[in-house]
Amino acid sequence: MNNLIEKSKKLFKKRIKKFGRISAGRLDPFGLVKHVDEVVKWADYLSNKHPQADRQIIMMAVWLHDIGHYPLPAEMDHAIRSEVLAKQFLTKEKFNKKKTAGILHCIRAHRCKDVMPQSIEAKIVACADSASHMTDSIYMDMARDDKMLKQDFRVYEKMKRDFRDVMVFPEVRLILAPLHRAWQKVIKEYEKIDL
Repeated sequence: MNNLIEKSKKLFKKRIKKFGRISAGRLDPFGLVKHVDEVVKWADYLSNKHPQADRQIIMMAVWLHDIGHYPLPAEMDHAIRSEVLAKQFLTKEKFNKKKTAGILHCIRAHRCKDVMPQSIEAKIVACADSASHMTDSIYMDMARDDKMLKQDFRVYEKMKRDFRDVMVFPEVRLILAPLHRAWQKVIKEYEKIDL
């Protein structure tokens, strides 16, 4: 079990190293290594709370859910490209077909956009992904980019979607509600600064 999780982790880090710098002139411009480390923490937390979930499916999906971000520009949604790349990897590894389908569903549904998470594993991955944004620096990073590009602050919509997506586990929403409110205040104050 751990061997394939480690292989998934190595594939993720290899893609960052190979394509991150090519894409934007600097290694990992989206900060995905730091992001996925944070998703792992939330996935561990939720897996422990829901022991009926298949931990291997969850952890492999966590390491593979964002491998489609690079190279840039993305010609398709990163969840779709991540699903395609993960399927190639899992097929090459001759991984169990039923578990492969579970992992691919987690990856495809992690954005709660055009495919909604159905399994407990997919719900955990989607929630862990969204929760990680609130305990990381992504909102400030997005706000900084929006300000630099002199565009509307799209970060507010991202915060709203993330808070919606943690709803599947009320205990997580309860934990994160104060942080969500704090991020909204911080970004509002940051938006007022004119440098």
